[in-house]
Amino acid sequence: MIEKASKSRVIFVILNYTFMIVFGLICIIPLWHVLMASVSDPRLLMGSSGLLLKPLGEMTMKGYGMVLRNKDILAGYMNTLIYVLSVSVAGSFLIAIAGYLVSRKNFRLAKPLTLFIMFTMMFNGGVIPTYMVVRGLGLLNTRGAVILPGLMSAYFIVMMKSAFEQLSSSYEESAKLDGANPLVILFKILLPLVKPTIVVIIMFTVIAQWNSWYTASIYLPRRRDLWPLQLFMREMLIQNDTSKIVTSSGEANALVNMTGNLVKYCVTIVGTLPILCAYPFAQKYFVTGITLGGVKE
Repeated sequence: MIEKASKSRVIFVILNYTFMIVFGLICIIPLWHVLMASVSDPRLLMGSSGLLLKPLGEMTMKGYGMVLRNKDILAGYMNTLIYVLSVSVAGSFLIAIAGYLVSRKNFRLAKPLTLFIMFTMMFNGGVIPTYMVVRGLGLLNTRGAVILPGLMSAYFIVMMKSAFEQLSSSYEESAKLDGANPLVILFKILLPLVKPTIVVIIMFTVIAQWNSWYTASIYLPRRRDLWPLQLFMREMLIQNDTSKIVTSSGEANALVNMTGNLVKYCVTIVGTLPILCAYPFAQKYFVTGITLGGVKE
């Protein structure tokens, strides 16, 4: 027998759906505006203002052609992929080991290390001491200056520690009885059980690295060839410098400003699209939860 929903329940459902629809539109409309502007006629786009729900004039891919032919954008894409893959893969590996180590009850230094890690979450040296360390290690103007500082995260270590602690100790005890060593227990027994947590960490790391530009601007001042995509985008969008992209496509000087406006929208889409396409594949792990126990009571 189906129970009839109460009046308050119906009102809650209506308000809930209304809020989610409005919130979704607030998130989608700005992106839709940029997408429509990126395929609009540059002459009409230059004189337009307000929200765009459809392309202005005849749809054109001219801006995307100029962006994808630019060497700086292509180099930035490659550098960003290198940074993202290096930090997400190596960082997740190190974070998993650190989280496993501090979660072991029979490890005497687990509590002191945990307190030390949590202390760094609240207090850190800041930009200048970090810069001095990077410079002292000889990492300035190298890829290591971007990759190494981002490998470890105190917050993610605590997250992994919490995930391992929620697993039943029977998994580890059974593996030890079968003769498994700690590495086998970690990589073949426990890590598959905390896969949602690992995916969440990887996704957070990918998003952070994909949007990162500040670190590269500090540590790579003389190596423009190592700049990530977001630093090139900042140069074009914030400093209003699109002349290299426009003139590299053979455009007349009189059309630089007009076509440059179109290029800004195209660069925004090109830089945002990959991360938007990757997010839905990891969304189910966010629904599962950041931490997941291995045993259901």
